[in-house]
Amino acid sequence: MSVHDDDMVDERPRSTIDAAGSESNDDSAVLSSDSSDDDDEPNRWPWVLPDYTATRVIFSCAHLRSLSLSSYRLAPPDTVSLPSLVTLLLSHVSDPGSDLERLVAGCPRLADLTLEACSTGTALSIVGGARLRRLALRCCHNLTAVAVDSSELQAFEYRGAVTDGSFLTMHGGGSMRVADCKVDICEEEATSEEELMNLRQLLQLFVNAEHLHLESARLGSGLDKGLPSFSSLLHLEMRGCLPDDDTGAIAAMSTVLEHAPNPETLSLAFHPQEHDFGDRPDYIRFSEEELLGAHHLSYNPHSVLATPSAMIPCLRNQVRKINLVHYQGGTAQRALAKFLLSNAPVIDKLWCGFAEGPMWTQIQLMREIEGWLINKSAETHFA
Repeated sequence: MSVHDDDMVDERPRSTIDAAGSESNDDSAVLSSDSSDDDDEPNRWPWVLPDYTATRVIFSCAHLRSLSLSSYRLAPPDTVSLPSLVTLLLSHVSDPGSDLERLVAGCPRLADLTLEACSTGTALSIVGGARLRRLALRCCHNLTAVAVDSSELQAFEYRGAVTDGSFLTMHGGGSMRVADCKVDICEEEATSEEELMNLRQLLQLFVNAEHLHLESARLGSGLDKGLPSFSSLLHLEMRGCLPDDDTGAIAAMSTVLEHAPNPETLSLAFHPQEHDFGDRPDYIRFSEEELLGAHHLSYNPHSVLATPSAMIPCLRNQVRKINLVHYQGGTAQRALAKFLLSNAPVIDKLWCGFAEGPMWTQIQLMREIEGWLINKSAETHFA
C-alpha cells in the first residue's frame, strides 16, 4: 500500500503500514512496534528493543510536520528529506548516534525535538542545521555530551542522572533566552560534592529562565548551597519525596527563594513514598481496599512543627500563589507548608491537593492550612 506525504501513518505489530486514507489532511505520523495484542495485560517483563527498523519511506515525506517513532531501530537512508517537519519524538529508539544527526540534518525546520530512553551514541551534535526552540532529553543514559545551536532555544528539559559538568554545550548564545527549564534527577539522590557541583553548573546555563522545574528523589536535594541567582524566575516548581525525618527542606527552600527574588508562583509536588507490600511481584493486581488502606495521608495534632522565623524578600513581597500537590500531612511537609504560608502576606491564591485518604484527615489538614494563611481573604481551593 502506498503512503502519501500528508497521510497519517501507523506501524502495526505485524510491521504493515496502513494509510489513513487518500482524502486525509493529517500531517503527522506515528510509528510504533508495540508487540502486545492486549493493552490490558500487565507489563510483566522488562522492555526489550524489538528487531524492527523504521520504514524508509517515512524519511522522505515532503509535507510531514510531526513524527513520532517508538521502539524502533532508526536506520534512515543516506539522504533524509523532511523539509516540513517541525516536531520529532523518538522513544526507545536505537541507533549509533550518527543516524540521529543525519535525520536531524534533513529537517531544516525542526523546532521541537524529544529523545526518550534512546540507545544513542555517547555524543550528539545539533549544530549548523535546525535551530530548535525546544529540546527534551529523557533517560538517554548513554549520552555524555550534547552540543546544540541554542540561538532560538526557548525550552529545555533533562531527565536522568546528574550530568558531567561538560555535558551540555550551547552555541549561539541562546541559553540566556531559555524561558522554560526542567531538570529531573531521576536516579539516587545526588550527595557527593562532585555531583552537586555538576548540578549547579547545569543550572547555571538557565539563570534567565522564567519557569524552573526541579525534580529529585528528595525534594530540594542538593539545592541548599552554591546556587546561581535566577533573577527572571516567575514560576518555581519543585518535586520530590519529603519523608517525616527530613530536616533540611526548609533550609533548601530558603536558599532557593533567596536566589530567586521575583517568583510569583511557587508549586510543590510531594512524591509518595514506596509502599511495602512484601515479596508480592509488581504485576500482581491489588484490590481497591488494599490500596486505600495503604494511603499516606496522616495528621498528628501533637507533632511539633519547628519553623524558623525568616525574612525572605520574595516571600514577603512577590509570591502571589502557592500550589501544594499530593499533600500527605507528614510532619516535614506540614512544617514546610507552615513556613511558607506564615511568611507570605501577599499571597492571594492557594491550591492544595491532598493524597487519597480519610475525609476527616483531609478536613483537619485543610483547617490547619487555612489557619497559617496571613491573608485571610486569599482564594483557597482544596481537592
